[in-house]
This record gives sequence, C-alpha cells and structure tokens, in this order.
Amino acid sequence: MERFKYAKAINYSGYRNGQSPLTKTYPSKMEILEDLRLLEDEFYYLRMYDCTEHLIMTLELIEEFNLNFQVMIGLSLHAEENHVGHSYFYIHKEVDLKSNKVENEILVTDIINISKKYSKIISSISIGNETRSVWNNNRISVDRLIEITKTIQTETNIPVTFCEEYQTWIEELSPLAKVVDFISLHTYPAWQLSKIDEACDVAVRNFNEVQTLFKDKYCIITETGWPTSSHGARIKAEDATIENQLIYNRQISKWGEENNILVYLFEAFDEPWKGEHNPKEPEKNWGIYSVDRIRKEKD
Repeated sequence: MERFKYAKAINYSGYRNGQSPLTKTYPSKMEILEDLRLLEDEFYYLRMYDCTEHLIMTLELIEEFNLNFQVMIGLSLHAEENHVGHSYFYIHKEVDLKSNKVENEILVTDIINISKKYSKIISSISIGNETRSVWNNNRISVDRLIEITKTIQTETNIPVTFCEEYQTWIEELSPLAKVVDFISLHTYPAWQLSKIDEACDVAVRNFNEVQTLFKDKYCIITETGWPTSSHGARIKAEDATIENQLIYNRQISKWGEENNILVYLFEAFDEPWKGEHNPKEPEKNWGIYSVDRIRKEKD
C-alpha cells in the first residue's frame, strides 16, 4: 500500500468525569465538538478504539462541519479464548466465549458498514488494540485475527491494520504481519522505566526492531507518549511530569516528521475512568490536555 501522507496524529477518547465506555456513558455531541475544535488546528489524523456511539457521533460531526481530520477506526472485540499458563486471569466459560464470537461477528459487520458510510474521512481500520498482549483478558487468537482481517479487506478498500505492542509483533505476529496492509506498533519508554534523556532513542529502537523484522511491510507507531502523573508503583513520580511529556512528545514527533513516519501520540485528553481509584495512576494521565480540557503546556 501507499504510505500515508505525513501529518500530526493523536489518539482520541473523549470520556470526561463520570463517563466511561465500560458503563456506556458517552460524551455528548457538544462535548465531542468542543474536543474536535481543540484538536483541529494541530492534528490531522485521529485514532479511535471501538464502534460505539462515541465514534459515530465523532464521524457525524467531522462530516457535518467539514473538519479536516482522517480517522483510524477500530474494533474492541470480546474474548474468544482463555489465557494459557496465566492462571491469575479470569477464566471465561466456554458458553460465553461462543457467545462472544457471535457478538464479534456483529462488530465486524458494524465496522465494515461504518467504513463504507464514512469512507472519505476514514484513513484505516484496526482489527483490535493489544488483544495479544499478555495483560489483556480479551484474548483473540492470531488465526482469528487473520480471518477478520481478510473479511474486512474483502468488503472494503480501506487499509486494515492491527495495533499491538512492539514486542508482541516480534514474538508472535509474523503470520498476521503477512496479511495486514500495514503494521501499527506501540512503544512506551516510560513503562520500560526509561529516563527522559534516553526515551526517544528507546522508542526509535523499538520501531526499528519491528521494521527490520518486517522490512517489506509499512510500519507506523499508533501509541507512544509520556504520563504527567504517577503514584510511583512502576513509573517514578518524579519522572511523570508535564515537562518530561513535552520533551518526549516533541522529540518523537520530530523524529516522525524527519523520517516520514506517522506517530500517533497517546493521547489527547486525560481519562479518569481508567485504572483504579488513585487519581495519580499513570493510566489516567497521558493526555496533552487535562480532563477539564486545559492544555497542560504549549509547545
């Protein structure tokens, strides 16, 4: 496939206080429009994660107001298999796994229909987000991911990818890499306990490991960033700062532009629904904007 034209890119989930995809409490159209207005002068590519009302309203608004965005849309599939050798994970009942597969077929049909309806503003389709990562309990087999990829490719002309941690691509996704139109990898130097002065080099090394392994396949980064707060459990509190986020995001974005490689920053807005109750948990604090839509620090 042809490379995407280079432009700034970012992950977008618009969930505010009291909202969550888990409870299906979605942002309103007015809230989403406010978000899009904040992002439109800086970012061209947006990435979203599932086929919910949130996605539909976002696409409707982009079309209605002729906003200058291209959107990667994604599937959030339910578990179709259990972990093997990871007994601390929840074990899904076989009847539920079968039911999930039926629901997943509906989601695949949904994303195909959405991609056809909004084809002019959809840049690509992701068949999932980190569903092969060891921590994820919504397991989908590699063979099944290949099947879903081929189904979507048959029904649409939009490029199909899978978004996964860089090491997982290296360890087990060679069969899938042959089928997807391009590879979307994630790299988080902060989770690798890197200090800020080496973080960009770590991310570039992660990217190059994947690109070297799959030298004939187009690769992009669909998640990377730096948290602005941490409770210190893994990422040290003194490393998770606004200043470090600005440094890292500026460096990795500059590298992407100089090398004509798309880099989707993670992420646009803080998401308080994630993780446990501690407000300093890193999962809640990756946004370049706070949940109150205040820019943390301008570049």
